[in-house]
Amino acid sequence: MLSLAIAALATPAMAQQPQERKGFWFNVGLGAGSLGCDDCDSRANGLSGQLSLGGTLTPRLLLGAGTNGWTKSEDGVTLSMGSLAALVRFYPSATGGFYLTGGLGVATLDLGVSGYGSASDTGVSALLGVGYDIRVGRNVSLTPFWNGIGGSFDGYGANFGQIGVSLTVH
Repeated sequence: MLSLAIAALATPAMAQQPQERKGFWFNVGLGAGSLGCDDCDSRANGLSGQLSLGGTLTPRLLLGAGTNGWTKSEDGVTLSMGSLAALVRFYPSATGGFYLTGGLGVATLDLGVSGYGSASDTGVSALLGVGYDIRVGRNVSLTPFWNGIGGSFDGYGANFGQIGVSLTVH
C-alpha cells in the first residue's frame, strides 16, 4: 500500500523538479540497525530510527539537531542505544540530492530486564552519515540513508549503524 502511494506521488514531472532547500527542514525515518561494542564478539540487529530538524544556511549547508536510536527486545531483555546531537548536513551540489551529515552530542545506552529493572549509562556521541533526497513533491523527498553512530561511555564504547528510508521536508 505504501509503495503504491509513493509511486503515485513520484510522477515524472515531480521527479524533474530541481532540489530546493531553504528555510526550515524536518526529517523522520525508520530502518534496520546493528549494534556492537568494544569487547563484543558479534553485532546485534534491531529496529532503528531517526528524527531531525533545523534550518537552511545555504542551499548546500543545513544545520540542526537530531536523535538517532537503535533497540532490540528478546526474551524479556531490552537493549537500546540513542544519540541526541547537533548536526551539519552538506550537499556537494546545490541542486543535487546526495548529502553528507555529521554531528556531535550525547549518547545513552540502556539495558532492561523484565522483572529485574534497568540500568543506563550516558556518554558522548559522534555521527557520520550519507543520504540521497529523491524528490516526490515540491518540498518533500523520500530519503534513503545510512548513519554510523559511536558512543564513548565510562571505560567502554558502543556503536550502531542504521540503514533506512526517511521522509524529508524542506
